[in-house]
Amino acid sequence: MNVREILQNVFWSKKALRRILIGFGVVVGVLVVGYRILYEVEWHWVSPGERRTARAALAQIDAIQNVETISRDDFEARESGLKQKLRAARGAGWTNRDIGVYGILDAYIEGTEQERADVWELNYLKAGGRSISESDRGLSWEKVAAEKEQLRYYRALLHKDLD
Repeated sequence: MNVREILQNVFWSKKALRRILIGFGVVVGVLVVGYRILYEVEWHWVSPGERRTARAALAQIDAIQNVETISRDDFEARESGLKQKLRAARGAGWTNRDIGVYGILDAYIEGTEQERADVWELNYLKAGGRSISESDRGLSWEKVAAEKEQLRYYRALLHKDLD
């Protein structure tokens, strides 16, 4: 027997070809299912470490939400360790979903800080001894109301993801 006959009889028979194709199909099927599982985990699962650290940061952010009634010193005292908790939440992330939760947490705290600055400016600052006109004050309060609505959205989104 020469090489051509061996290849034709052993490797390229109908039975051998069927086995090769079935094996290839099984391997491709396992790869597709594995990829889909990894995709779902990556985009729809919040890891336990991220959930724990994000909940701690969210609880601290929620504690400083009533910016109209909190004094400036109290606000700064409550906010003091928040950036470290956010960094810990970022470091605890494994998946893209974890990174998304961190991004929403970061936007939530930045929005809270901006709202606090706007309220403090409206209530306590009179730059150069000038008072703020009523129309400017009304527009500024509308801006604060819009920021509050955005913060409510972030809060609802985070509580939905983390609870």
